[in-house]
Order: sequence, then C-alpha cells, then structure tokens
Amino acid sequence: MDTPQAIPASGEPAAKISWSDKFVGVLTSPGELFTAIGRSPVVNSNWVVPTVILAIVGSILAYVVMSNPSIADQVRRVASEQMEQRFQKAIAEGKMTQQQADQARAQAESFGATGILISSVVAPLIMPFVGVFAWSLVFWLLGKAVMKANVPYLKVAEVYGLTNFIGLIGAVVTTIMIIGMDKFSASPSVMLFLGEFNASNSWHKFAASLNVFSLWQIAAVGIGCARIFQKETTKVLVLVFALWLLWICAITFGLGAL
Repeated sequence: MDTPQAIPASGEPAAKISWSDKFVGVLTSPGELFTAIGRSPVVNSNWVVPTVILAIVGSILAYVVMSNPSIADQVRRVASEQMEQRFQKAIAEGKMTQQQADQARAQAESFGATGILISSVVAPLIMPFVGVFAWSLVFWLLGKAVMKANVPYLKVAEVYGLTNFIGLIGAVVTTIMIIGMDKFSASPSVMLFLGEFNASNSWHKFAASLNVFSLWQIAAVGIGCARIFQKETTKVLVLVFALWLLWICAITFGLGAL
C-alpha cells in the first residue's frame, strides 16, 4: 500500500513550479506534483488558469462540432426524440395536456438550430467552473468529515483545477473522434464497444460516462487529495471513486430518469 508522504511545516519554503511542470506533472507524476502543491500556501491560479483554459477551448471545440451539419442534425434529432418522449410520458401521467405539449413543441422548434448552437457553446464555458466548485466542496467535506484533515477548501480546488488539464486533453480527443467518426456520441469510453448509442438507454449513458479521461482525472484527484490530506493513497482513491461512481449512477439511473 502507498503510504502518505509527510509535508513539511508551512515555514519551509516551497519551490516554485512552472506551468509546464504542472501540466506534465499532473499527467505523469500527480503524486509528486501534489506533494509539492501541498507544501505551499493557497495559489488561486492553480485552479483558475486550467479551468479558464478548459472553458475557452471546450467552447471553441463545441462550436467546431456543432458547425458540422451532419453532427448538428444528429444532435437536433436526438433532442427532438427525447423531448417527444418526455411529452408523451407527461400526457400519459396527466401532468400535461396534448395542447400544452403542442405549445411546448412549437416553442422548442422556434428555438431552432441557432439556439442549440448557442446553448452548446455556452455550456462548456460554465460547466468547468461548476465542476471545480462542486467537486472541490464534496472532496473537502470528505477530507474534513471522514479523513479529519484540516485543509483549506481552496487547496482542494487547486488539486481539482489542475486535473482539468486531463479533461482538456479528453475534450480534444473526443472532438477528433466525433468529427472523424461523424457520430456525435463518439468518445473514448466503454460505449465505443457497444454499438449505436441510444440516449434513452440508461445503461448506454452509464457506459458513456466511463470515459478514459474521466477515470484518469478522478484518479489524479484521488492521488492529489491523498497528498494534501496526508492519508493513505489507496483509501482516499477508493472513497473518491466511490463518490464519483455514486454521482454517475444518480444522473444516469436516478436523476437522469426524471
């Protein structure tokens, strides 16, 4: 088992780490990088810079993808099918009349291709920041309540923020796959081996969530948390992965079914 490395007292100066070393470190030696990060005071740029880069690049990549007529048509078709299923379910349950469904359908159609393009580009600008703040809070509470670790919230944000470099590479690879395969659902995930993606199938959504880069990023987060919490890496990794998997199950089988 991996044992925690002692972090020197805060009075000992920490070596300055270049951005190139941070980028390479989070990819190749996260334990060493986050041990060094744990020695320093909070450095907000460690979470701000990677997250801003991910947001900007992600938005550009989304625009590139949605500018492809074939991919955009696939997205619109799937969105329309999902909307129709929700309407029919609401009508069957007495929560909506046919007239209300027709009005909602007309409003959605007026939103049009331009609206879908705008929403597809705006979402990547927002979600990286939501991810940093929300997941950092979850893992900070894990450290405080379960691990009894006295670590500032923003120190956990540094760990999660720096792992966004992995998410950045994942976004680029996914975009290349989508365009190259001419399939909006293409990704480096388990779904790649299961044939045609069905957005109404919860198991397909679960398989799509098991993305190589998502797994890589959450593993790096677990290693980083172990270093700053100064706890056994294996134990922290298990808990971090368990929380992440619980969330994936919730959005695919629970919240996603609502």
